[in-house]
Amino acid sequence: MGFAALAFLALLGNFADQLYENGDYRMAALEYSRILYEAGDTLGHSEEALKLARCRHLLGEMEASLSLYTFLIEGLPEGDDRAKALLGAGSVYADLGFNTLSVDAYSEAACISVDSELAYRSRLLEALAPLHRFQWSRSSSELLSVAQQWDGDRGLLAAELSSLASRGEHLPGRSPFWCGVASAILPGSGQMLCGHTSDGLIAFGMTVATGALLYVSIEEDNLSTSILLGWLSFSFYGANVYGGSRAAEYYNSTRRRELLEEVYGRLDHRYGPD
Repeated sequence: MGFAALAFLALLGNFADQLYENGDYRMAALEYSRILYEAGDTLGHSEEALKLARCRHLLGEMEASLSLYTFLIEGLPEGDDRAKALLGAGSVYADLGFNTLSVDAYSEAACISVDSELAYRSRLLEALAPLHRFQWSRSSSELLSVAQQWDGDRGLLAAELSSLASRGEHLPGRSPFWCGVASAILPGSGQMLCGHTSDGLIAFGMTVATGALLYVSIEEDNLSTSILLGWLSFSFYGANVYGGSRAAEYYNSTRRRELLEEVYGRLDHRYGPD
């Protein structure tokens, strides 16, 4: 490849990197694809290929991202670039819910990394993987082990993440069963116990209103209207009970999600979003 062609690829690379850093992943992916096409050598331009795979992941194109990561894993020799491809594949697997494959990818990345920071990051992600199954104590224990293996800031970060993960065992929660029972006794109360005041008031109002209309209809001996209002009243009451139970499930999932965001937010503070 001549000097002019190399210079052109370098210019494309700089432009693609600027798009990537600005968060324009779709355009960045287009430019990285152009580089790989012009070069005709994906493995020889692993940095651009890795960024293209990451762009695909960030754009939600999981199959395309994983396919490229897999190609790089199979084609690159052992070393940091292959380790980066394994980390990328691990993150895609994690988002797809394939936790075992994710852990395997992180573990292999840690084993073949030459750069100590890359190996450390791989171990952190491997230790954090149980959080996706809400195995808080297991993740906390593995992170503590990482903290004991690394000195300085690395050990401190792992210890901090271990402490955050341990909080998952003591998150405030609501019982879906008892919130459903509460709504059965007093319509809307289950929702209110979970902080959904407006939903609770709506459930209370609709249940009481249809019940009152049913009572009036029965008093007036209006059979057809009573049947209709009876069905509506029963439907709103049942939806109110179900809503109380669902509000508890949503409350619990929100607390878990907030803790996960805090943990990974702390990790992103060190490494950035990519």
